[in-house]
Amino acid sequence: MASAKIKIIARLRPRLNAELDDGSVKVIHSSDDTGSSSGSVISVTNPRDPSQVFKFPFSSCYDETSTQEEIFQNDVQPMIDVVYSGVTVTIFAYGVTSSGKTHTMQGSKSEPGVIPRTIQAMFDKKEMISRYNVSLFVSYMEIYKDEVYDLLVTRENAPKLPVRENDAGMVFVANLTSEPISTVEEFDIIYNRATKHRSVGSTNLNHASSRSHAVLTIEAKLYDPAENKILTGKINLVDLAGSENNKLTGNDHSRMAESAAINKSLSVLGQVVHALNSSASRIPYRNSKLTRILQDALGGSSIGLLICNLAPGTKFRQDTLNTLNFAVRTKNIENKPVINERDNRPAPKPHFAAVTIHPPPAKPAPAIIQAISTAGSSSGAGPLRSRQSLVPVSRVPRASMSGGYQSFVLPGARKGLPSFAEKILEEDSSDRSGSFGLGLTEKEIDERISRAVEAEVTRRLEERERQREKEEQDRRAREQELESQRPTSSTARAKPQSPRKEQTLPSGVLTPLLKRHKDLDDELNARLQELERKL
Repeated sequence: MASAKIKIIARLRPRLNAELDDGSVKVIHSSDDTGSSSGSVISVTNPRDPSQVFKFPFSSCYDETSTQEEIFQNDVQPMIDVVYSGVTVTIFAYGVTSSGKTHTMQGSKSEPGVIPRTIQAMFDKKEMISRYNVSLFVSYMEIYKDEVYDLLVTRENAPKLPVRENDAGMVFVANLTSEPISTVEEFDIIYNRATKHRSVGSTNLNHASSRSHAVLTIEAKLYDPAENKILTGKINLVDLAGSENNKLTGNDHSRMAESAAINKSLSVLGQVVHALNSSASRIPYRNSKLTRILQDALGGSSIGLLICNLAPGTKFRQDTLNTLNFAVRTKNIENKPVINERDNRPAPKPHFAAVTIHPPPAKPAPAIIQAISTAGSSSGAGPLRSRQSLVPVSRVPRASMSGGYQSFVLPGARKGLPSFAEKILEEDSSDRSGSFGLGLTEKEIDERISRAVEAEVTRRLEERERQREKEEQDRRAREQELESQRPTSSTARAKPQSPRKEQTLPSGVLTPLLKRHKDLDDELNARLQELERKL
């Protein structure tokens, strides 16, 4: 199955008022004439050694003059086609607090961000599809202090939602609300209402700082009435809360508890990325609800796009380096994207004599994903070690290919097989000349079983007929023996009658009668004695 690496783009926000900026963080574009930001690098001066400059090459790099439209058209718009092909896509914004993550994802009315533009593109693409019946659904949740809450319900009525794992190994949030949407206006109403439920707070760095991680999921179900199949594509839009330095944010006691939960979840996210790159035997997904939910995007079966938001201020220099180092490690992660397809046609009932055939593996994602995920990601990077896929694989051993039927008989125990099983095995071994049992058609299997069943029925009928003849011979022999023992008298010469069997009563039948008679005798004796006394 083809692998796809996580695509990384970096965006440097403009300098804010009263913010010190010495120009140490720069975006250096390539010298090509295409006008594209592909192949650009982020240049950062080492805060401890000004003579040393770090360069970070990514798929796309955007400076302070970049627009929301530019970012969406170059890197997010191609993902819409991937979603409608039945693949899961995860886009998440990462960076220090006040670096512009929420602005990139949500934007404003004058400059809409990734989320509103994605919704508009999803509906535009839906109108162009005629083969499928397309239905769109939305769900929205936040991870606040490592607890999951549903943002589509009011916080007073919102319980803590558990994170579960299904039989296929896919992680999901139980009892999460999913509402259908039919227009962009309907989504705006739902989204604006849900956004008011998100946890935000004011700090010294941001008057509306996100205190939780938010995950917006748009699910597209494409039903094919001709083949009775359903394709399910998803796009997860994740706005991560930024890492915080309490000395800079001026957090109080409650804000410090929120900051500790945010920093811990982001630390676990870094541990997961490090474990994936080092091919560790255990990936610590379960150490945080955030990494559990993002498990499919980190070494799973979805396409990943990481937007690194950078702050140009001098006080954010070390945080900027940490963000870029995290991005460098993340772009080495390989996913195994698959098409989420469900066949609604009734499965044919398998024959009881056929070998168990396991369902086929999931289809690999279309080739367009490889071009999307690998463009520009190899610049500046050395050879990467491939690692084992984290997509759940069935551990059930496959049936033996050495014959048409899988034998469950221990060695040396074949002599005790019934004739019915022997006929099947003999017939199977005789008809298996150079071909495997899996190559038999259903008709051939039915013919084999029919012949074996007919032979077994014939054998049992013949055995029953021989037993009946033997019983008849025994009965005649007994009659002749009785006839020879009878006396030759006149009564004996009468018409012989069939001997009557001596009838015997079962034990216990006369016990109540005898008891009854005993009671009557006792009563009669008592009356006689009474009469004698009177006389």
